[in-house]
Amino acid sequence: MKSSKNVIIFLVLIILAAVAVSGCTSKTNSTSINQSSTKIAFFNNGTTWFHFDAVIENMTLKNGTVQNYYVEGYMKPGGNVTMDLSGLAGYGNQALPAGTTVRIMAWKGLFNQTIATNSSEMNLIMQGWSNYLNPTSNDTKYNVTVQNLPVNKLPANITNNTLFISTDPSILAEDNDSATTPIFEEEVFTVNANGSVTMVYVTPATLCTIVAHPV
Repeated sequence: MKSSKNVIIFLVLIILAAVAVSGCTSKTNSTSINQSSTKIAFFNNGTTWFHFDAVIENMTLKNGTVQNYYVEGYMKPGGNVTMDLSGLAGYGNQALPAGTTVRIMAWKGLFNQTIATNSSEMNLIMQGWSNYLNPTSNDTKYNVTVQNLPVNKLPANITNNTLFISTDPSILAEDNDSATTPIFEEEVFTVNANGSVTMVYVTPATLCTIVAHPV
C-alpha cells in the first residue's frame, strides 16, 4: 500500500511539473501588471466589441535572448486591456531601458454578441507609459479610426475585456482570418529616457487583402 501511495505522489509531481513547464505557451488570460513597468494600453472607444490578433516581433529580453509573443485581445465598448512589456521582457517592476523598441504587428476587427448592424466604426486609442500603474495626462494617446468595418459574431466564451499572451502562435488560429480581422497595422513603440513611450506607424491601418493574416 505504501509503495502505491508513493507511485501516486510521484505521478502527481510529474503532472505538476509538466503544467509548470508548459505554462509559458498555454492560452491564459493575462492580467498581471506591475506598478513601475513599461506598459501599453488599448482603449476601445467604439460602440461594438473590438478584437485584435498581434505579434510582438523579435522582442529582446533582459537575458539577451530574442522572443516572439502572440497576443489576442477583446475589448467591450468603452473597455481596455493593458500589456506589461517589462514583464514580458523579464524586467519585472522596472521600466524598459531607454532606447528599447517594441515592434507590434496587429490584425483588427469588430465583434458583437448579437449583430444589430452590418458595419460600424473602429475607434481605438493606444497609449504607452512607465513608472506609474496608470498613464498620466502627459502620456501621448494615439488614435486609430476606420469607417464601415464589418461586425462579426463575438465568441460565446468572451464576456469581458480579455487579453491572451503566449509564445505559441497557435493561439491566433482560432476562428480568426482576414474576414473577421480585416485591418492590419504595424507600430514601433520606443521607450524614452524618462520612461515615456512614443509610437511610430510603420504601416498605418491597411486592409488585410494587402497584408496577409498570420494564420
